[in-house]
Amino acid sequence: MILARYHIAPGVNLDAMSRGLASPATWPKTMLYCAAACAAVLFVRNLYQLRRPAAPGAGGVPMHAGYDEAKLLPGIALLIAYGLGITQVGMAWATLGFMAAWLVLSGLRRPLVVVLVSTLGTAAILYLFVKVSLMPLDRGKGAFEQATIFLYRLLGIY
Repeated sequence: MILARYHIAPGVNLDAMSRGLASPATWPKTMLYCAAACAAVLFVRNLYQLRRPAAPGAGGVPMHAGYDEAKLLPGIALLIAYGLGITQVGMAWATLGFMAAWLVLSGLRRPLVVVLVSTLGTAAILYLFVKVSLMPLDRGKGAFEQATIFLYRLLGIY
């Protein structure tokens, strides 16, 4: 909560950049406050579980029975590729590719669903970050920058 209150873009007058209720700091502050609230809820839940006696026969049962360790390294590699891809191809195209690849990696095999979820999800993220939160997302380099600008105009973001 301290980060959200005092350390978002120190020395920058974000109030001057605001349009109504939203400013470039709205989204980061909201997420930091939400992360602090979740941490507090988990802390209280864990304290409650420590005080409660263990149920008989509960030991040895895995918490996540459907967990697949074989997807761990490809998932990490996908996250790293996404982070690196944002600067090269831009947030819009990297997010589209990341979402589609993540769905396929997680086991979704229906092409129409993968295309719809990744396309609509990317459009929603772009609206939220660029249009509502006024965050200047990376547009990529060269032809990708021009394609991102075209996409923003097509979606009515610019």
